[in-house]
Amino acid sequence: MIMNATIAEYSDLLEALLPAYDKLSLFPPSAAGGGEGIIRSDVFLQGDALPEDEVAIVAVIDHVVPFAHHLLTAADGHSRVASIWLQDGVADLSPRPDIAFGLELRGSEIDLLRQGGNGHPRSEEEIYRAIGLMEPGRRDARWMMRASSHGAAVACTAAGFLPDDRAGRAHPLIAVGLPDWALADTSGAVMPLLLQASVVFIISRARMLAAEINADRAQRGKPPVRPPIVVNISLGITAGPRDGTSLIERMHDVISAQPPSDLGQVHFVLASGNTRQRRQNAVLKAGADAPGEIGWNLPPDDRTISELQIWAPVLPAGAPAIRLRLTLPGAASAPARSIETAFDDPVGAGAQIAMILDDQERELARLVLQAFARGDRLRQCLTMIVPPTASDKPGPVLSPPGTWQIELLPGGPSPCDVVVQRDDRLFGFPRAGRQSWLVDPTYVERDAHGHWQAADPADPSAIRRNGTANAYAWGERQLRVGAHYRIGPWHADDGPTRRLSSYAGLLANGDCGDLTAAGDRCVALPGVPAPGLRGRATQIVSGTSIAAPRITRWLAARMAGSTPPMTRSQIVTAAKNGPGNPAGVPFVDIPMPWDR
Repeated sequence: MIMNATIAEYSDLLEALLPAYDKLSLFPPSAAGGGEGIIRSDVFLQGDALPEDEVAIVAVIDHVVPFAHHLLTAADGHSRVASIWLQDGVADLSPRPDIAFGLELRGSEIDLLRQGGNGHPRSEEEIYRAIGLMEPGRRDARWMMRASSHGAAVACTAAGFLPDDRAGRAHPLIAVGLPDWALADTSGAVMPLLLQASVVFIISRARMLAAEINADRAQRGKPPVRPPIVVNISLGITAGPRDGTSLIERMHDVISAQPPSDLGQVHFVLASGNTRQRRQNAVLKAGADAPGEIGWNLPPDDRTISELQIWAPVLPAGAPAIRLRLTLPGAASAPARSIETAFDDPVGAGAQIAMILDDQERELARLVLQAFARGDRLRQCLTMIVPPTASDKPGPVLSPPGTWQIELLPGGPSPCDVVVQRDDRLFGFPRAGRQSWLVDPTYVERDAHGHWQAADPADPSAIRRNGTANAYAWGERQLRVGAHYRIGPWHADDGPTRRLSSYAGLLANGDCGDLTAAGDRCVALPGVPAPGLRGRATQIVSGTSIAAPRITRWLAARMAGSTPPMTRSQIVTAAKNGPGNPAGVPFVDIPMPWDR
C-alpha cells in the first residue's frame, strides 16, 4: 500500500524515466569491451564470498558505489557484492523483469566482468569502462573517473574488509547507486520514489540471497538461517512533516516491525544530518508576547528555487487556515510590500494555491496550503516557493534577494513549525543552489565560552536547534546517527558534553541522534579517513554521513551474533554498555582498517 501511494504520487516521474531508459537499451560502441556485453547469471555469491556460519546482510543506498573495490572482494577474488542496482546505469540488452530502468549486476556477473575475455583479469577501472560507467563523452558517466565519492566512503565503511579478513564473509553487500540528477537536487524532490524503489529492491534481493545461502548450508549439512539486514541511508533533507508519517518513514517502520518470514530483523540506519547550526528551523506563536515573526534570508546568486514550509499542529477538520503576513524585501526604487494570506479553512485533505505577483504580473512567490489527513483530523502545511535570485539566462522572473519577513497572525493555528528546505550543493556537483536561512536578532549562536550551542535552552528564541534531525528519520523504529569527535573529553568542567559534534542534527528532545559514531578526528582535524573510489586511495569525509556507516558496520557484526538486538532501545543499550563508554553516552568507536 505504501509503495502504491509512492508510485501514484510520482507517476509523472516514472513516465519520464521509462522511455528515457528504453533509448539506452544498447551499450554505446565502447562500453562493452569489444562488444561482449554482460554475461547474465542468477548466482549472487560464489566461493569464499558465501557466508560460512554467521551472516548479516549489509545494504547501502548511495551515489557512485564502487562495486569492484578490492575491499568488497573475498580472499579468492570473488565479489562480496551480492547485487547492485545502478539506477542510471546503461540498460542491458536483456534486463531483468523487475528492473524498470538502469542496470542490475549480481556477484557472479561482477566476477565474470573481472575475469575479462582475453586471458587476464580486468582492473577496477577496466570493469567500469566495460559497462559504460567511465565515458568522458557522457556527463552521467564521469564520476568513476574521480578519486573519491560519497558512495565509496559509505559502502566501504559499512561493508568493506580486507580480502583476507574472514569477517567479511559474514556481511555480503546489496547496494543501490542513485542517479546523478537525483543527488544534484538537494531538496530531494524526486528522492522518495527512488528510495522506496531501492528498499523494495533490497528486500527482494535479500530474500533471493537468503535462499541461496540456505541452499549452500543444506549441502554442508547445516540448518537454515534467516539473515538479518542492516540498511544504511546517509542521505537527507531538512523540511517535511517530521512526525513519522512520510512514505519513507512509514515503509521503514512497517518492514522493521514485520520483516519477511525468510529474513531476520531489518534495521534502517540514517544519518541525523549536519544542519544544527544553519538556522533552518523555528517555532512561531501568534500573539503580542510570543515570537510570532521571523526573517527568511534569500541570498543573491541563487540559481535554484527556495522553499520554506510552515507546519501547523494536528487539528480538527474545519479549523482555521494558517494566516501569515509576508513583507517582501524593499529597496529605494521599490518599497517593501506587505501581503496577508486569505486561504479557505480546510475541511478535508487537499490543496489551495495562491501567487504573489509584481507590478508586471510576474510571479514572485507561490504559496500552497495543503491539508494532510491524520485519522479524522488534519495537519496543515503552508509552503512558500520563490524563484531563483539569479540566472545565467535572460528573461526568467527572479526573486528579490534579501530578507522576507514572515509573521504568524492570530486567528489561525498556533504554534507552527517553520522549516527551510535544503538547497545547497553537494561536493563534486556543479554550483547552482545557495542555502537560505532564518533571521532572528534574539538568537544566540554561541555560549559564553565561545562554543557552539547544543540543545535549546529552557526559554528558546524562535530559531531552534532541537528537531533539526534529517526529515527522513522521524520514524518509530529507524536508528538516527549523530557524530562525535574521536579525540577529546566527554565532559568538560562547564558541564555540557564537548565530544559531541557541534553540527549534527538533534532529535526533538535535544539528543544528538539515538547513538553516535566518529564524524571527525577532533575539533582541529575535521573528517575521518575513508576508502576512495579505486585501489588503495583514501579520502577524508566529515559529518553524520560517515558516522552512520560506522554504526551500520558495528550493528551488522552484532546482528550476525547469537543475541542480535531487535529494537532501537536494545541497540542504544548495547552502545551505552560498550567497552570504555562513559555512563549514559550511547557512542560507538570501532577500529577501521584504514584509521590513522
